[in-house]
Amino acid sequence: MTETGETTLKLEGLPMRLVLAGAVLLAICLAGAVANKAEFFRSYLIAFLFWIGVTLGSLALLMVQHLTGGRWALVIRRILEAGSRTLPLMAVAALPILAGMKTLYSWSRPGQTDPVILAKQSYLNPEFFIARIVFYFAVWFTLAYFLNKWSRQEDSGESGLAVWMRMEGLSGIGLVIYGFTVTFASVDWVMSLEPQWYSTIYGLLFMVSQALAALAFAITILIWLSDRKPLSQVVKPAQFQDLGSFLLTFVMLWAYLEFSQFLIIWGGNLSDEIPWYLRRMEGVWGNVGLLLVILSFFFPFFLLLFRHVKRRTRSLLIVALLVLMMRLVDMYWMVLPAFGGGNVRLTWMDVALPFGMGGIWFAYFLWQLQRMPILPVHDPRMEEMAGQAVEHG
Repeated sequence: MTETGETTLKLEGLPMRLVLAGAVLLAICLAGAVANKAEFFRSYLIAFLFWIGVTLGSLALLMVQHLTGGRWALVIRRILEAGSRTLPLMAVAALPILAGMKTLYSWSRPGQTDPVILAKQSYLNPEFFIARIVFYFAVWFTLAYFLNKWSRQEDSGESGLAVWMRMEGLSGIGLVIYGFTVTFASVDWVMSLEPQWYSTIYGLLFMVSQALAALAFAITILIWLSDRKPLSQVVKPAQFQDLGSFLLTFVMLWAYLEFSQFLIIWGGNLSDEIPWYLRRMEGVWGNVGLLLVILSFFFPFFLLLFRHVKRRTRSLLIVALLVLMMRLVDMYWMVLPAFGGGNVRLTWMDVALPFGMGGIWFAYFLWQLQRMPILPVHDPRMEEMAGQAVEHG
């Protein structure tokens, strides 16, 4: 394995261009907020949910890799670590959600008379909502901080076995904590947009969706960087096949959970829950739902069944980008109908804000990615993979 300094990426200029592009888009949207504050905050919530999903999904997949010890994620481990280190940026990005709380969430407005909201007021109130957000980010920061700190210690060759055991132990506990915090965060940020509705599968759906988005993003970045040294010396079609198979697993799990939620509510004819689906079957949102079924499940599922699709970077890149794009479409489908069912339409801010926030997020991600070697330095599994690549090269 080469020395740390030789394995660090150099991407001069690109992060700054992304920041400028993102800042311009955000500035345009802020100008639009003067004319329509409600539309701005709805669009901002979608952008925030999408990018926090990639961030938290990266943290979750990182913990899965440490817990299982599998080789499947070694080549994307630094990508996942850099993704988890964007949490400070997302904490700042959460502040406008608090500023727009009364615009977004009906339960936060004074003078409530709805008996359902009044019954949930001990949980759904502004003070407790803010306290929970602070708690969520504190927990996620802690997990990301120690996993990245110990990863740096591993690079320095400090107590290899002890470091691996610490990362494995924290990941086991961390995945449980992640599950609880993401479940409550999904209830707070999205389900409470419609406080009369609830689903016991909702949190699990968000966890799988975040892992799916993060894995698709990591595959995209790996393909983009795979022709650069040292990745070009290690990453081979076998690694892409493993990642493609893992992506297929999450695609199937997401579809299973979505169908299970729909089947339980629709088949059970639950009068309190069915309106949630009716709003998403009205007008254009019914077509969007059909598009999600086809492009989020059937199309990726069919393509990822073929070995040659997963081993070829171009075809795998198309599938990964499609999956990532449909995660954003899924956010539109889940959030926007809550504000008026089929009467709510996609606006220019719904498109501009995710890309504006994405430009800044991606620049911060690339900056973090360049701070550590692109491959683990003293991981014997990595050295074994490099040796196998040389033998078969």
